[in-house]
Amino acid sequence: GSPDYLARHGTPERPEDLLRHDCITFRSQTTGALYAWELERGKRTWRVPVRGGVVSGDSGLIGALAEQGVGLVYAFEPLVREQLRTGRLQVVLERYAPKVPGFFLYYPSIAQRSQALRLFVETAKELSMRTLA
Repeated sequence: GSPDYLARHGTPERPEDLLRHDCITFRSQTTGALYAWELERGKRTWRVPVRGGVVSGDSGLIGALAEQGVGLVYAFEPLVREQLRTGRLQVVLERYAPKVPGFFLYYPSIAQRSQALRLFVETAKELSMRTLA
């Protein structure tokens, strides 16, 4: 959330606190489903069906809206890294952030012979290493 939003609404301390906050909701462009925020701590997990006045399928837009103080956003850290680095956004509920193992790419074994696929896989590996660093 932005410092302005957190000053006006307070900082959530537990996953259930999100139910009392304006949250910018992400809608899957593939399925149309609203994304429930997934949190974890130890062996316990939460799927919080957050609410808010804004729903978008654009990950860049939801970060920008959060920066403007519209509400809290659940985002993959590399997508908002610059806003976090400069203090325009602040992490909340960090101890509940799920551990993400990385990216996965699935393709049929016959496609392994394709030079285009091999080049794509190498490029994806390079980009993911830069993004996750």
